Amino acid sequence: MDSTSLPQSVPLGEAIPPNSRHTILCSLPTMKSMNALAAGEDWLTSQLKTQYPRFFFTTEVRELTERILERLGLAGVDGVSCMVLWSLPSVSRCERAIREAGAPGDEVVPVRFFLPERLSCEASWLEIHAIIYPTQYFGAAFTNWINTGDGMSSRHAEFCLPGFDYLQSHSSKPAFCTVPPKTLVVEGEQLPVLLTSGTVEEDRIKQDIATLLQPDDQDQALPSPNDVFLYPGGMSAINAVARALGNLGINSGVFGFGWLYTETVKILEHRWPDIEIYKKSGDEELDRLEASLKSGRQITALWVDVPSNPMLITPDMPRLRRLANEHHFLILIDGTVGTFGNVDLLPYADVLMSSLTKMYSGYANVLAGCAVVNPRSSSYEKLHRQLTVSYEKTLFPGDIAVLHDNSRDFVHRVQVTNRNAEIIAAKLAAHPAVDRVNYPTMTTRPQYERIRRRDGGYGHLLSIIFRDNETARRFYDGVDIFKGGSFGTIFTLSTPFAQLATDADRGRFAEAGIPSHIVRISIGMEDIDALVDTLFGAIELAMMRD
Repeated sequence: MDSTSLPQSVPLGEAIPPNSRHTILCSLPTMKSMNALAAGEDWLTSQLKTQYPRFFFTTEVRELTERILERLGLAGVDGVSCMVLWSLPSVSRCERAIREAGAPGDEVVPVRFFLPERLSCEASWLEIHAIIYPTQYFGAAFTNWINTGDGMSSRHAEFCLPGFDYLQSHSSKPAFCTVPPKTLVVEGEQLPVLLTSGTVEEDRIKQDIATLLQPDDQDQALPSPNDVFLYPGGMSAINAVARALGNLGINSGVFGFGWLYTETVKILEHRWPDIEIYKKSGDEELDRLEASLKSGRQITALWVDVPSNPMLITPDMPRLRRLANEHHFLILIDGTVGTFGNVDLLPYADVLMSSLTKMYSGYANVLAGCAVVNPRSSSYEKLHRQLTVSYEKTLFPGDIAVLHDNSRDFVHRVQVTNRNAEIIAAKLAAHPAVDRVNYPTMTTRPQYERIRRRDGGYGHLLSIIFRDNETARRFYDGVDIFKGGSFGTIFTLSTPFAQLATDADRGRFAEAGIPSHIVRISIGMEDIDALVDTLFGAIELAMMRD
């Protein structure tokens, strides 16, 4: 779509943008639909044609699953489910999650599908794994899919489908050991072909990220492409770093500071059940953290999102770094919201993570993430070594190519969305229907300025806290823009953030001060006058009462 044209509302469950292949977004045009998604209500989920892939099996993945069940003689068999994965480590993680939920050992069966002979680069990407398990444990398997980011991408599944009949299968269960229905000796038959190996594009992305992360302070050590690790999603990157810490023997003393992304908290709580989170991130909370450290509290690692989403709060990162240096703990930063172009975060992190799905890609059609080890970290050698040893090359070449192509205009997109968002945030803050606006210029500006790059802005993401629930609902339901659950896109995208919370998460949201009448908006690249007219016209209509 033309990035300067204003998007319009899309019918429930349809792709955003309309008719786009491999999109990661579907339209959720009302607060009712967003609430229903969080609750998993059938009337809503049955209408979804696509969705964010960590929370949804794409058409390609579902078709591959059906082909596997058919091959194994399980098509239509009640009580049996199949989870499709790509790497052996991801199989182990999923199998462990299902068994921990109580599944009998002999009913959880991994199956490997592979070419009889590895003939090419394509052969390695055609190798897939399935776990056959009792359907009653679907919740555990799907939660693992969501929280680990181990799922197969739609492009990868699409690539595997035409080659599936050439794969043989092997399993500890003899009935699941099958021969390929087709062979390559038949004239005219051929395997699917990769358009690229992804190697060149991967190297360029890593070089680009290393360049973008060069610090404003010339005395700081420069990251190299070798310090950048790419993953098939932001959650995959966070999980990889968490596993690395565990493998380094960090079994306790892990803390969070400020509001962390919900799935990040779940990952950390699963690995470190005793994790404690300093829920606020202001100076008073820092005082409490410092006093606790001085009294003898042992901290080994501290996780922080900068700025937080949807609070848009930035902690005092120089002070946090000083405390980390003095008391010898690691700082792990998720800098997705801040973006490489706006904030200089690597000097304060031992490892910096980011969801490349968001602003770095910008086009909502590929998942990817990264972790970058700070070369100045006192723990650089052991962190880098552990991430290298445990690295799984699972980002599909087709996805790498799309990410590389999307990222070419990253800097320009950051500049345009910065400018648009700052204008809109200022206008919103002055509107009588708005209680306050979460935006770095209005939440914790002094702290943000300490990390802002010399040529950086304040970002594309803001949250509107309306004065009441009804105005928020009327605004969200009525505003004529794209509506769905992500951010960092070239187009403006709205999300009623509190409605994303499941019943289990609502308490945490309320405790953090995230009200039900908050609407998060990721500002895009559209014409600013048209965008202002649309947003503020919707607010005026929302203020009217029947």
